[in-house]
Amino acid sequence: MAAFAAVSFAEGITFSAWLRALAAPVASNGEDTITAASNSWGGAPRTARLNVTAVAPDGNAGYNFGVYSSTKADGFSFDAPDEHNLWVKPIDIVKVSYGHYDNNTLRGDCCYGSWNWMRPNAWIEGDEGLLMSGNKDTGLMVEVTPMDGLYIQALAPITNQNIKAGDTYKKLRGGFAYTVPGLVKVKGQYIGKGSGSVKAGDKIYGTAKDIDVTDPSTFKINDDYTISAKDKTATADADGNSNCQLEAEVDVLAVEGLTAGVGFRYDVIKDGKDTAGESEKMKAAVGVSYQVMPELKVSASGAFFQYYNNDAMKPRFQAGAGVDYDLGDGLAANADFRYMSPEKNKAGKKDNTDRIAFSVGVVKNVSSNGYLGVAFQGVTNSGSLGGVEGRKNDKGEAKNFVWAIPVALSVWF
Repeated sequence: MAAFAAVSFAEGITFSAWLRALAAPVASNGEDTITAASNSWGGAPRTARLNVTAVAPDGNAGYNFGVYSSTKADGFSFDAPDEHNLWVKPIDIVKVSYGHYDNNTLRGDCCYGSWNWMRPNAWIEGDEGLLMSGNKDTGLMVEVTPMDGLYIQALAPITNQNIKAGDTYKKLRGGFAYTVPGLVKVKGQYIGKGSGSVKAGDKIYGTAKDIDVTDPSTFKINDDYTISAKDKTATADADGNSNCQLEAEVDVLAVEGLTAGVGFRYDVIKDGKDTAGESEKMKAAVGVSYQVMPELKVSASGAFFQYYNNDAMKPRFQAGAGVDYDLGDGLAANADFRYMSPEKNKAGKKDNTDRIAFSVGVVKNVSSNGYLGVAFQGVTNSGSLGGVEGRKNDKGEAKNFVWAIPVALSVWF
């Protein structure tokens, strides 16, 4: 993503924005030739946005907010912002905040190629957060920087719903990052999931009235339990063991021009069992980007996934590589290739869900705050490309080739 260029409106208040919309004058869903428009991440194109940041003159208080608008066939809609929170710093090394976050201080990315065009569903996990997850939760957060190179983050998901304290604290999350300048950066993170066992007679809190658990048949809580509920908007919180994710990442900083990291995630599930068999057990990922010369950068990434029941879901992997080349005079070219291995059903029969995707594109910088680009993209086996949803063939098989020629417009202020 391009960096924001903040514009000051008044002392301590700045406005900024970053936008990318893609319109494909011609594309194919594998069945028909169509037109389509979306963001890189899908959905209606976000064509207007305003991020507001306020900071007190002494730097010890402030807030973050955003207003987003998407263009649709019948007009437009306002979307929920990525961030809306306020914060104070009682002492220089401690920041306390409350609200909703798009905090990526601990997130580990490896973004290139088609991630910046119409993203294909040719990966199990995307480029952002491939090595470590970011924080998109709601609650009370504390961030501490007790010494140079050390960052600590913790969040309690306290909301306006009345939820049992024990259930709330099963969803605690916390992490750290420690940097040895010019050598290595080490990160670790715990993310509580909170879903636990439920039984007849339990109550679910967080709605206008408590929900009685009476008939384990209709309301899904997790892979092991469903309950009937009078109010289908009940939150999935109940007494039981906490589930969690454990994450770690190591980034190499010792080689100039090289960005390289390895990430690991382990999912802890109640009693170590998953009757459905499709829950992830672990992920190991790697991401590398190297500036070979001022004009040329190469990138590569891969990840391996293992699941709790190998009879129900065999291990899978994804891999990709890309290249960026500066052509001069504000022109740049990029290309990438992605592969996602198939999954297998419970009978061990191979489903046709493996996919190959590629993109080749050219971008022209416009002014200092925008660019215009065009690309050709394709994905196999009836995959999707952003707003282009792939169709199966007449036999109901996912074997069609889906392609698009998107025109990209991006601006930042």
